[in-house]
Amino acid sequence: MSVFEARKNFSELINLTYYNNYEIVVEKMGKPMIKMIKITNPIKKTLSRSEIMDKYAGVWNVDISKEIVKSTKSFRKNFKIIN
Repeated sequence: MSVFEARKNFSELINLTYYNNYEIVVEKMGKPMIKMIKITNPIKKTLSRSEIMDKYAGVWNVDISKEIVKSTKSFRKNFKIIN
């Protein structure tokens, strides 16, 4: 399938790939460029610092963990080594 056809029918190609398990090769000037396949293991969302604090520290609420993150950033920004 050409890039032009793929662009024109992109939504349909996504549905064919996802629901019918089609593997679609998109070509540019007769040369295979990409292959559309269904993802079997979706990418996991990366947690923010406050979400990590909430998840693993357990006892802190969101406000406290946000304050800790804010204080840590401020400290790192203003930290200077004195000789």
